[in-house]
Amino acid sequence: MNALLHLTHDCNLRCPYCFTGKKFDRAMSSETAAQTVQFVVDYAQQQGQRAVFSFFGGEPMMAWERMKEIVLLAEEAAAKAGVTALFRMNTNGMLIKEEHLAFFEEHDLIFILSIDGNEAMHDAERRTEGGIGSFDTIARKVPRFLEHNPGMMASVVITPTNLAHTADGLKYLLDAGFRYLIIKPDVTQAWSRANIEELERQYGLVADDYMMRCRRGDEVYINLFDDKWINHTKGAEGITIRCDVGTSQISIAPSGKLYPCVRWVKEDEADEEHSGVPSLGDVWKGFAAEPLAKIRAESAAPKSPCGDCSYNDGRCANECACEHYSATGRIDTPAPALCEHEQVMVPIADRVGNALWAEQNPVFLRKLYPRLTQIRVDRTDDSTHATTKPTDGANV
Repeated sequence: MNALLHLTHDCNLRCPYCFTGKKFDRAMSSETAAQTVQFVVDYAQQQGQRAVFSFFGGEPMMAWERMKEIVLLAEEAAAKAGVTALFRMNTNGMLIKEEHLAFFEEHDLIFILSIDGNEAMHDAERRTEGGIGSFDTIARKVPRFLEHNPGMMASVVITPTNLAHTADGLKYLLDAGFRYLIIKPDVTQAWSRANIEELERQYGLVADDYMMRCRRGDEVYINLFDDKWINHTKGAEGITIRCDVGTSQISIAPSGKLYPCVRWVKEDEADEEHSGVPSLGDVWKGFAAEPLAKIRAESAAPKSPCGDCSYNDGRCANECACEHYSATGRIDTPAPALCEHEQVMVPIADRVGNALWAEQNPVFLRKLYPRLTQIRVDRTDDSTHATTKPTDGANV
């Protein structure tokens, strides 16, 4: 089980595109944390799975003491149950210090860094409550973070506001030493025709830069390209397994309530009868069978209005049930902006893939035969240290 633990509703940034709701000081209690650990470990033991604790928020580092407590409790509980416990985190990195990196090293906690490219791109959206850009603070930390984990992923959000800086922003990240970029457009916003045209121009520049790096032998992963090739080669099987909402992934609010995924937690105060926000139970009573079955069935159902669209063959990124829910209120209906994005992105990915295949590019071939799977590399050489496929947002 991949349990995404929302340790707090609070955050030290106020990104306009954030989908986790209002920010306020309410953290998971010690009692709820202990029960959460037992719930996750018990479920993993029953299902023959690993117990993956993925720390989320708000900003999880604002609940640092609770995070440490959970890690230590989880290691003890997992050892008793004969279960493997793994630790992950999504963070803006602003609060991470050397003492935290030492703890992460000791307990093999891997974090994804939320950073939106270069200064112009990042500070367009990722600002403090007082409206100050956060780039300078995080940029100073990046070299040390990459020294700590050379395979650290960067999570990037593209919006109509920061769109014009996309190519330069992603180039900055790759030049800074990031090898894995997880890029998501915010499809819950309205994208104008001019935005879509600029998106196509920016992605064309990103594609040219990506091919240049592949040709010189750089082992880099950008989900916009790599996921489409990998999923397309898997065909129908790939389409059915890309979203595991309510199956092997679950979100746990600071209150201990269970939700299908991160976008549903929000303030954890929703009136479910009127809002439709589906709680699936809590860590004390376990899963509620009826809503859990409903979520799983809706997530697995064919997407509407995708139908027989030629891109609905593993190339289109239409798998995220909770993203659909945020944008349209329906699990089975992608946002119109997602369709526009994919109509731009798929042909570009096809162009890049066809060119690299024709060249028999070694980097490209290694990604597909076998797939590129590492998210963490050894600090002394280039050998694989872990074998988990990079994924976007909190599903690590």
